[in-house]
Amino acid sequence: MTEKEVQQSVWIAGLIRKYRDSSISEEEIQLLEEWKKSREENRVLFEKLLDDEKLGDALLEMEKADTALRIQHIFEKAGLSLPVAGSPAVRRFLSKRAAQWLAAAALLAAIAGTAWFFAGTAARHPADEPVAAMDTILPGSDKAVLTLSDGSQVVLDSTMQDLIKEQGNVDILSRGGRLVYDASKLVNADGQAISINTITTPRGGQYQIVLPDGTAVWLNAASSISFPTAFTGKERKVTITGEAYFEVARDKSKPFRVSVIPREGVTGGMEVTVLGTHFNINAYPDEDAIRTTLVEGSVMVRKAGAQMKIVPGEQASVAVNGAVFNKSHPDIEEVLAWKNGRFKFNNTGVVGIMRQIARWYDVEIETAGDLSAIRFSGGISRKDNIEKLLEILESEGRVKFIRQGRHIIMQPNH
Repeated sequence: MTEKEVQQSVWIAGLIRKYRDSSISEEEIQLLEEWKKSREENRVLFEKLLDDEKLGDALLEMEKADTALRIQHIFEKAGLSLPVAGSPAVRRFLSKRAAQWLAAAALLAAIAGTAWFFAGTAARHPADEPVAAMDTILPGSDKAVLTLSDGSQVVLDSTMQDLIKEQGNVDILSRGGRLVYDASKLVNADGQAISINTITTPRGGQYQIVLPDGTAVWLNAASSISFPTAFTGKERKVTITGEAYFEVARDKSKPFRVSVIPREGVTGGMEVTVLGTHFNINAYPDEDAIRTTLVEGSVMVRKAGAQMKIVPGEQASVAVNGAVFNKSHPDIEEVLAWKNGRFKFNNTGVVGIMRQIARWYDVEIETAGDLSAIRFSGGISRKDNIEKLLEILESEGRVKFIRQGRHIIMQPNH
């Protein structure tokens, strides 16, 4: 084990010991929970270490070796000052319970292969101050902010299961990561007062919405959608920023229009018009183009007088400040991977990959050196911690990452 792994093993084992004998603090419980959530292997191992029978079997195996000498070596690696093995001080310290828990610490590292997201741990004696922990970078989750027409805001997350508000005859319901506008009591939308609502996801957030007409919308991280609580008139119109996937409810009498605003202050954004279809729009301000990808049906995209119709499997892209559309046939699985809970790359430039990572994990990415020729193919779950994803990218030997809290420097690995 490395020194870092030894320190982390001892510390985590100590938290588990405190958890077992009910001496753990609230802050320590939170740190232990974050460690458990960081990898499925950690959760499984935690449960095993709470099982006295399984823990006893594992410790019995370790006790076939000289436990005192093993612990002495662990403490030396961790930089902890202890007298030499066999001295009275060591014998007093190495009570049976302490020996077992330090053995469990070594077992922890061996079995779990722990992702050491608590970095920068200074070596300290357990009886002194606690080991400092680095900020854990967890994946994004279902969270957003609903801004009502009067300016009031409601924070949304995956745990909410309530009626948030009634606007006119439309109920706004939160159902575990999904906001539903129930217009079943609405008799005549044209006779209702219009209220505009906006749902905004932060970096590291995503959310699903069912609009009053039944259209389903998935919002990616750092995105927003504004829409009326009732669609009146001859069209259904919404405005988005960032990235969103739509499954539009069919209504031949009212076309569905999406106004796309790529960044604040930009005028003449793109518009997508449909009757009923499934499509994805990517319009992040740090991307070089606005991209509309069609999965089902047909859409017409318009910008600054130019327009293009696309069919399923096609993508229409246009520069943020341009008016010339380009048509391509992208990897649809890659385009929709975010909606399906994954990252997927198909010969994708590493700089573009890191923009996705920055938005989902809410980190700052700095590039150093020329990375333009480096591309990757593959996939990984968006539920995995960032450490695993960075390790995979580094494993091919072409890039390396320097982690400074939530600031990550990426550079070629020459």
